[in-house]
Amino acid sequence: MVTVVEPGHPAYVKLRREFGSEFFDPTTGALDRTKLGSVVFKDAEKRHKLNSVLHPAIRWEMFLQILKYILFGSRTIVLDTPLLFESGYHKILGTVIVVWCDDETQINRLMLRDGSSREDAAARIAAQMPISKKMELATILIDNNGSKEELERKVEALVKELNSRWTPILIRGAVYSILAGLSWLLIKGTLALLHTVA
Repeated sequence: MVTVVEPGHPAYVKLRREFGSEFFDPTTGALDRTKLGSVVFKDAEKRHKLNSVLHPAIRWEMFLQILKYILFGSRTIVLDTPLLFESGYHKILGTVIVVWCDDETQINRLMLRDGSSREDAAARIAAQMPISKKMELATILIDNNGSKEELERKVEALVKELNSRWTPILIRGAVYSILAGLSWLLIKGTLALLHTVA
């Protein structure tokens, strides 16, 4: 899937204009997510500015990708979305899977992945919806406090279970639900884009 922060994308151009070139690699032009994250997750106003640029672009990209896979006859479409609940996208999905771990594990993994400080990792987590609330809103929970191999085994088992549970009738019903949801995404995205232009 095309990322909306790749050089050349309209959202990328807006981000450079809103935040300045210091958050972009001088050689490749790529967005420095860790550097930008260390700022926006400590500043609600800047975070709102970032979301106002990204969310309309993400909604439109989701619409195009989902429509493509529906037309190709895909049985299952998976959206891997970190801010699923915060952005309201969960309302259009038939099944919501939350992969969770405890706060300490999450902080340690963020520090390892991003090379960030403990303070920055904790600020990133604090800026999001609490995991306990996400777990309440989920259809299915996957405990990710173990190893990567354990997680892979759990996901494989879940995919088998879901494939056996979903029938063609349910899938046809899901397609209609997805099309209705796509209309919502399109309208919301269009309104947001109009609001941005205005």
